[in-house]
Amino acid sequence: MTIKDYFPVIFGVLKDFRVIGTVIVMIIVIEFAKFVTTYKKKPPKPKKGKTPKPAPAPKEEKPAEGGDSSGSEEKK
Repeated sequence: MTIKDYFPVIFGVLKDFRVIGTVIVMIIVIEFAKFVTTYKKKPPKPKKGKTPKPAPAPKEEKPAEGGDSSGSEEKK
């Protein structure tokens, strides 16, 4: 048998639906196994929640003019 006689046999085997299906399934299995073996969990991202705001500066109270220095006024 010469090399020219092998080509029809090789093409007949490669065109068979069972061979094509097996090759496709094996590629999927190999890619999944590669994914599983090389998988690394990503570190969690820091949450961008509400950042604590600095306390507002206390307002200075102006003392009432004249009279009491306590700042309270009596209404008449």
